[in-house]
Amino acid sequence: MNKVYITGSSIICALGNNKEDSVKKIEQINDTNYSNYLEENYEDIKYYRIKKSFDSHKEKFYSILKEVVLKAIEDAKLTQEETQELHVFLGSTSMSISIVEEEHLKYKKNLSTDKIKHIGYGEIGNFIENLINSKYSSTIVQTACTSSVNAICYANDLIKNNKIKRALIIGFEFFNHTTYRGFESLMLLSPSGEYKPFDINSDGLILGEACSAVILESEKKYTSDFEILSSNNSFDSYSVTSSNPNGEVSLSCMEQALNKANISIQNLTCLKAHATGSENSNLSEVTAIDKLFKKHNQKTNVVILKPYIGHTLGACGTNEIVLLCESIKNNFLPKTINFYEKYNNINFTPLLENKYINQATILFHFIGFGGSNTSIILSNEK
Repeated sequence: MNKVYITGSSIICALGNNKEDSVKKIEQINDTNYSNYLEENYEDIKYYRIKKSFDSHKEKFYSILKEVVLKAIEDAKLTQEETQELHVFLGSTSMSISIVEEEHLKYKKNLSTDKIKHIGYGEIGNFIENLINSKYSSTIVQTACTSSVNAICYANDLIKNNKIKRALIIGFEFFNHTTYRGFESLMLLSPSGEYKPFDINSDGLILGEACSAVILESEKKYTSDFEILSSNNSFDSYSVTSSNPNGEVSLSCMEQALNKANISIQNLTCLKAHATGSENSNLSEVTAIDKLFKKHNQKTNVVILKPYIGHTLGACGTNEIVLLCESIKNNFLPKTINFYEKYNNINFTPLLENKYINQATILFHFIGFGGSNTSIILSNEK
């Protein structure tokens, strides 16, 4: 079987309009200036926004998508021929709903004759295929908040088994009223507007928008490239919108990923938690991680990234993988901000100070509506 590496990546998010600026911002933010950072992001609502201006949602959607894709290809130093051989995988929750909303509003104002502009999301795939002149049709993955990480897992399996040569995986989430009001109706949004995942006083999650891309290939370009060691999927049938409080499915998912990689917890540099901030998800995942550490009598650093960019739903897989891998390439493991008090009977706290390292083995864990759990282990250790 082939090995698989992330050879190129890019991101645009609330932290910055490229991965270099985003990583610098992560290192600068702390508990003292966190509220100022939030004020810079929030406008009329509590939401982590991309700081770019456009004349329409459609222009924003396709302009950012284009920039992120081309930067990832440039980062991987792909030739024109190699770019055309990319198999494209799209991972998102809301896809292009922001454009559909915009077009429907035009219809209501008698500015358009189309009540609904597009059905389905083939147009997004066609846009990317034409942009890079790909020889292949795109694949869309929609598994709620595990969408883009599951797209990585699927592409990884295909490359490992010689089904495809290389892949471009894009995770994207842009503000739209349908998604925002949906989470608001479920009473999952934080009234305070402060992200406190894994803190017993957390009052909910805060959504965010971001777009990122990774290139997967079977040969590394640099010694710092991360290899995909293993991945695992497990499904929690407890509820469509919540996780089982006992955390058993998340625990099993992480354990199986470790077993597939043939490593133990002590081989990990850190565990990147999903940590949405909602009461049920917090308790379930905290319980799962605590059980994992107690069961194996081992611990590792726990890292949480959502206070930096918000919960970017189906795009959080690629977003958080790019941000954490790039932070490590820049010699630090990011601290968790705005954490103060752990749950009762839980024997770990997330990493609270930046830890300076230059290589790592990371277990990433993600959870989605409908019960989807995904764990993926990456390493650039020699």
